[in-house]
Amino acid sequence: MNHIADMLLTDLRFLIMDLGAGGGKMSPSVYDTAQVLRLATADERDHQVVEWLLEQQQPDGGWGNPAVPRARDLPTLAAILALYSDKRKQVRDAALNGIGFLHRQAHYWVGALPDDLPVGVELLLPRLLEDALKANIDIPCEPYAELFALGRKRQAMIKRITLRAGTAHVHSWEGIDAPTDQDVLDGSGSVGHSPAATAAWLNATQDRPDLAESRWIAQSYLEQAYTVTGSSIPGLYPTVWPMDRFEQVFGLYILLAADLIDHTKLHDVIQMQLADLARALRPEGLGMSDHFMRDGDITATTIAVLGANGYPVDRQVLRQFEVNDHFYTYPGELQPSLTTTAHAIHALAIFGEDTKRAQRYLIDRQLPDGRWLGDKWHSSWLYTTCQVVLALQGQGNRDALQRARRALLTYQHADGGWGLYESTLEETAYALIALRALMRDIDNDGGIRLAIQRAIRLMLARYRPFSQEQMQSWIGKEMYHPARVAYAMQLAALLACVEDFGQPPATIRWERARVALA
Repeated sequence: MNHIADMLLTDLRFLIMDLGAGGGKMSPSVYDTAQVLRLATADERDHQVVEWLLEQQQPDGGWGNPAVPRARDLPTLAAILALYSDKRKQVRDAALNGIGFLHRQAHYWVGALPDDLPVGVELLLPRLLEDALKANIDIPCEPYAELFALGRKRQAMIKRITLRAGTAHVHSWEGIDAPTDQDVLDGSGSVGHSPAATAAWLNATQDRPDLAESRWIAQSYLEQAYTVTGSSIPGLYPTVWPMDRFEQVFGLYILLAADLIDHTKLHDVIQMQLADLARALRPEGLGMSDHFMRDGDITATTIAVLGANGYPVDRQVLRQFEVNDHFYTYPGELQPSLTTTAHAIHALAIFGEDTKRAQRYLIDRQLPDGRWLGDKWHSSWLYTTCQVVLALQGQGNRDALQRARRALLTYQHADGGWGLYESTLEETAYALIALRALMRDIDNDGGIRLAIQRAIRLMLARYRPFSQEQMQSWIGKEMYHPARVAYAMQLAALLACVEDFGQPPATIRWERARVALA
């Protein structure tokens, strides 16, 4: 077991050291890549980007994760618009297949809208549908009536304010009816930390020689942004960047959740990150980067990790994000977040603050089968349930936690893992963190212990040092994979469980793994 733990510790140490480096590490986005391709200046690299877009198309003709249907329209329509004018048969056929997909997909938008919508979709999808109409592309608009209504409500709200650089509204600039003369470039050189919004702004200001310097800065941002996806193809863009504080804070919060934040063999690298985070925290909170507005989610997780480590922080700063019985992420948001509220409860509980109303908000939204789902920032019920369990444990919510226990044990797959259709390492890690937390409220639970042992066996069998599975389950403008955050969850959950419960028999030949690592 020592060999396994040492390998996991080494892997995790290097990962902690890298948290936030280079502005964060993010998977490439179909939506942003397609938008930059069609809106920014073309060059000789474009054929590689087109080939990549073709490779991302699913067998059903659409783009995006089939497990999250409403997150597929935006990347699919952006890809169609980017490819539609290409005369090559293969490319044209791909665009036509995408159009057919959107016709079949339309029924998902009929009726009331859920809270777990992609970021800004009520602004962005109507704009793309307008562009499709101008290009004589036949896309049905009637099923999107509720989304259009939500978009008009959002547009009306935005018209009443002055757009400012580094704010949540500007992140969706490409879908906003905004003048080009407003100062929307932030300290990263981007429009709202969004490659798509930045490309749209560059496209809209082509005839503005007075903005030459700002345009050069924005173009430089795009040249940097594609370097963070880990792809060798220039021109593939993340859905958001930079997001170094998000990566740093959530990486540390994962260690707190797994009870590794004070691990003696990780102490030096964790303290280095904590000290940097403490210097970055502003009186009004913290955002995804030092150039973006503060938000309730990152502020809550920051206060949790700093407070748990004895740093002097003003936890009352969280109360500015409190509205009625829950906490919001950004001002004026139309869909609340369960996990932002959970993170705020967890942070305030560290200081003994009363959060009974917010706890009731979460309990009232638990499904009869014990799960929590429908969060606006993550598509997996396992992530949402894990974060809520962390918030509710240790505060007398035994009935809700018993229901969560039943759900986790019920939905475990035969191979020992968890996932919507099949087991994934990321979702299995969320389940393990939740189960470990539940054991603090539910003593001597043999069912939990057995479930954890089965999951350890699966994770060890699929673990490859310094390597990870790609799972696009986080919700932005489209689904994305924050590589370091997701990998930190997998490593932390596995290390904590191996140290707690040991190595199950018949797992993996670790001698071969050590040779490969050496």
